[in-house]
Amino acid sequence: MAHMITWLLLLLVWVAAGWAAWPRTELLNICMNAKHHKEKPGPEDKLHEQCSPWRKKACCSVNTSLEAHKDISYLYRFNWDHCGKMEPSCKRHFIQDTCLYECSPNLGPWIQEVNQSWRKERILNVPLCKEDCETWWNDCRTSYTCKTNWHKGWNWSSGYNQCPVDAVCHRFDFYFPTPADLCNEIWSHSYKLPLQEEKDMPWKLTPRVLFLAWMASMCSARARTDLLNVCMDAKHHKVKPGPEDKLHDQCIPWKKNACCTASVSQELHKDISLLYNFNLDHCGKMEPTCKRHFIQDNCLYECSPNLGPWIQEVNQSWRKERFLNVPLCKEDCESWWEDCRTSYTCKTNWQKGWNWTSGSNRCPAGATCSTFESYFPTPTALCEGVWSHSYKVSNYSRGSGRCIQMWFDTAQGNPNEEVARFCALDMNAGAMPQGIGPCLLSLALMLSLAP
Repeated sequence: MAHMITWLLLLLVWVAAGWAAWPRTELLNICMNAKHHKEKPGPEDKLHEQCSPWRKKACCSVNTSLEAHKDISYLYRFNWDHCGKMEPSCKRHFIQDTCLYECSPNLGPWIQEVNQSWRKERILNVPLCKEDCETWWNDCRTSYTCKTNWHKGWNWSSGYNQCPVDAVCHRFDFYFPTPADLCNEIWSHSYKLPLQEEKDMPWKLTPRVLFLAWMASMCSARARTDLLNVCMDAKHHKVKPGPEDKLHDQCIPWKKNACCTASVSQELHKDISLLYNFNLDHCGKMEPTCKRHFIQDNCLYECSPNLGPWIQEVNQSWRKERFLNVPLCKEDCESWWEDCRTSYTCKTNWQKGWNWTSGSNRCPAGATCSTFESYFPTPTALCEGVWSHSYKVSNYSRGSGRCIQMWFDTAQGNPNEEVARFCALDMNAGAMPQGIGPCLLSLALMLSLAP
């Protein structure tokens, strides 16, 4: 009887896992749906130089591997030497990176769907070995570039990438102060340098201990099960949302149900608040119309209880969670950019790289103050880049129920509640309740051990 229950439970787990993983049901030995990738991996005996490790099973062709080694190839017309000749030792890493992207059939667990003209899928947060990242950074730190995010924002008027207007060429270690900055940021989080606790994990535990640890983590320590009406675990957030009748000015829309206090909302409206000592006027007085958007952005971050579906764990001294890729309504992004394009800044990523010696943020040495539109040529460049991809510009409009509004009229209710519900349901569509599959599998394994 126990054996019959075991097999029934295993069958349920198998069916549920396959259903939940749709449409990308195969995670092993697959190729991305992208510009130059083959449909299926297979032998390619003549792959060139740095791409040769994949010759037994590759997603790239011989011709693609040859082009990957050129300074400006027909693959993407990308010029490594956009700030003068790149050091050969540095360029080798970018060729290896290209070969991994084009040729590897082992990236399935990190493939994500995207809506881009040149590809339907990309990789996201591939856990890059720390030594690979460190040598990449060390070999490139004395080469020169003009941008932190190489995925977007280039000047393509010549047919290949050139530095945008007013961008300044500096050494890599100016734009990427640490190995993690380079590996995580340069291709919009295609890679993720594992955290210290992840790399030190004792993978060589005995099978029984691993099994028990897996059971405990999956069945009892269910991380972030609530996606609706939650507050982030961050510096100034309340533990739970609730009414705050005295929220100030731009934060008022959240007064009925807020993750921020009245005092936090007051601080958010100051030029340099006690919250983070961040100075919006780091390149001269910011236009009031521009500053209004940043205050609304801060109110959304500190006060909204509707960001659960996009909350991610982070290992930072001042917060344990952040949000990532919140679908910002396109009009909110466009008006933010329009109202800020003539104000001035000196950086594309405001989350890091500042000079804090004075107690508040100042432009780093060598950085030049230019108009927003020189650092952020498009609305998307601003909204997605300024806070390290906290936002992702949506194709949907305000009121659609499919995108987050940065600000709203309280008389009409909170439209972001509907968006959060939709996205939470969408994330779990077709899947079993969280933790049920692993727990059923655990039960099946224990039953199979029963006398």
